Amino acid sequence: MHFKIIVSNGHYPLEYRCSTAAEAYGCIESLSTGLLQDVSIDLDEIMEMLVAMKTGKLLGTDRHKYKILRMDGEV
Repeated sequence: MHFKIIVSNGHYPLEYRCSTAAEAYGCIESLSTGLLQDVSIDLDEIMEMLVAMKTGKLLGTDRHKYKILRMDGEV
């Protein structure tokens, strides 16, 4: 299981693959001060969603400019 983060970027979306929830959280945290600085991101909510994805209670989330998806299989 791994996480895929997709950031909308016009016709060229950016994709990040993270092997752990901690890595995915760090990626979103970095994006929140960079590419996604104009998007309101609640990092506590992100942490809760990542835990729910890790335990299988949530498959993903689709936000205004980004998505976080739980992917089965290796990175």
